[in-house]
Amino acid sequence: MNQCKIAHACEPQKSHLRRQKSGFYQRYLSGKAILDIGGGDGESLIPNSIIVDLDYPGYNGTTLPFETCSQDAVFSSHCLEHVDNPTFTIKEWFRVIKPGGFLVLVVPHQYLYERKLNLPSRWNKEHLRFYTPSSLLLDVESALIMNTYRIRSMLDNDANFDYNVSEYQHATGCYEIELVIEKLAENPVMEFGTTRLKKQLIQQKIKDVIICGAGEIGEDIYRLTQQLNIKVHAITDQHDQQLKNGIRTIKLSSLTQPPCIDFIVASVAYKQDIITELKTISAKHNFAARILTI
Repeated sequence: MNQCKIAHACEPQKSHLRRQKSGFYQRYLSGKAILDIGGGDGESLIPNSIIVDLDYPGYNGTTLPFETCSQDAVFSSHCLEHVDNPTFTIKEWFRVIKPGGFLVLVVPHQYLYERKLNLPSRWNKEHLRFYTPSSLLLDVESALIMNTYRIRSMLDNDANFDYNVSEYQHATGCYEIELVIEKLAENPVMEFGTTRLKKQLIQQKIKDVIICGAGEIGEDIYRLTQQLNIKVHAITDQHDQQLKNGIRTIKLSSLTQPPCIDFIVASVAYKQDIITELKTISAKHNFAARILTI
């Protein structure tokens, strides 16, 4: 992280006035509890921030000595390219941010700073990877759970960059990617229908089911059961029909002695109607139906 210190000390200065005039600090870094990761020696440019570097008490270079959801923002400039495990690092920085807070990541741009396709870097031998906007987003998506965050800003910052400088000369001006991520919540604010269902099926160790509904949702659930090696005994529908997967649907009312007790309701529009019918049938024919929904 020594090189990270050196880079961080000078790089934020280049964008300081832009961030002041544009309202960047006010919008993303205006809280009272902000971490400046790898900020090196001296004072941070960010008000109310604490510089966290390798000499910070309790910090081992990977795990932050701060409580979950305790910080308004985390700022990191020209550091992520130095760490061994960027996925863990992003996840850890994100962990300490409060919902509604921001993670600001700034990294050298491969096409502006490195200006070559493969490692090693000509300018900093401690760079462990090169970043483009897409590869940075890939690390973010690998680290964070979907629907716990949103990308609020992404910038190819080439302010005062000299495009006439040879690739064998050190770049001048700004040559970085600036990414702002807002934390929505610790857990997903919404999940796709089968995401929650998948968790239930795994947690309850369900081995066989009956799917109630043969439409698009039913098809999605059928594919999920095949991925999880769950046996589908039947698919019910209002009409007798042959499905694409070769299974013929049956009417729910015909299940007087079902081969299993786990039923998945594969409908939104008719969800309550199906649940009511299932409860009526199970009471009439004396079996305890376990009902799962999306």
